[in-house]
Amino acid sequence: MTNRIKLVFNRVIEFGQTRPGKRLIRFGKYLIQGGIVIVLIYQISVIGWREIVSELPTVALFYVIFLLIYFALPVTEYVTYSIRWPLEFWQSQEIFLKKRVYNKVVLGYSGEVQLFFWLQNRMSIDKKEAYEVIRDNNILSTLASTTVALILLAGFTGTGRLSIYDWIDYDPVILIPVVLIVFVIGGYIFRRYRHYLFNMNRRHALIIFALHVGRMLLLSGLQVAQWYVVMPWVSIDIWFTMIVLQIILSRIPFLPNKDLVFIGTSLEFARHVDISVAGLAGILLVNQVLDKLMNVILFAFLSIREHRDDTSRNAIKTKAINKDKDQV
Repeated sequence: MTNRIKLVFNRVIEFGQTRPGKRLIRFGKYLIQGGIVIVLIYQISVIGWREIVSELPTVALFYVIFLLIYFALPVTEYVTYSIRWPLEFWQSQEIFLKKRVYNKVVLGYSGEVQLFFWLQNRMSIDKKEAYEVIRDNNILSTLASTTVALILLAGFTGTGRLSIYDWIDYDPVILIPVVLIVFVIGGYIFRRYRHYLFNMNRRHALIIFALHVGRMLLLSGLQVAQWYVVMPWVSIDIWFTMIVLQIILSRIPFLPNKDLVFIGTSLEFARHVDISVAGLAGILLVNQVLDKLMNVILFAFLSIREHRDDTSRNAIKTKAINKDKDQV
């Protein structure tokens, strides 16, 4: 079964290197890009422009922190992938920003597929190496986010500042052993089949893991600060509990519209704690709209720029081919 999957995958990659394959990929890429822009504009319109304007926070620091949060991931990914390959910062930001949009708007890990082809076409990196590095980075990112979520949850629960059992329907006598069993089984499977699941050397893995943990802690602090400047009367414990929810939801693979799921979960959580549901909805709604606006603007700009660069490169290649023919 595994060999059959590899065979199909290799045939798809080989077809992508042919002239019809490249044309099909280019057409599909522009079709998806246009579709993403249309979907984003539609989603903003559904929310309602008047409602958005009326709910805008008036604290300037809220918007400054939003920009820091938005660009934290692509900047961190530049650092983590530069450990393996010599990437140029501004050139890499184009693909990492588009990767962020694909994962947010299309489907989880669709951005990794775009990065995979970009590494082959722009960096001439072997497909096996590109796949393994992207896979290993995602595994380390997942481990880092899970670690941060567990640390925050354990810290607040252990100090008595938060009781998760007040808002979950599972008996802790059953829940805790189940969680431990899942971790033990997961650890055994990973250790047993590590060669097939993970190939990065230990030094690079520890560095990248530390970078992802640092990013998650920084983002958690920034997100709490952004919420706090608008609603400073809400307990920090509540904000950090929402951070844990956000991290857990972000790591569920292939879950579409994770942000909307997080908003719905947070509003349900707000009904059980001391926080205004309407006020929280306003903050989360504005963040959602700002994120979509940034996605529309950056994705459209980067797509136009990429199309212009592709056209320029194709023209240079055609000119060189014609020149060689004339010399012959």
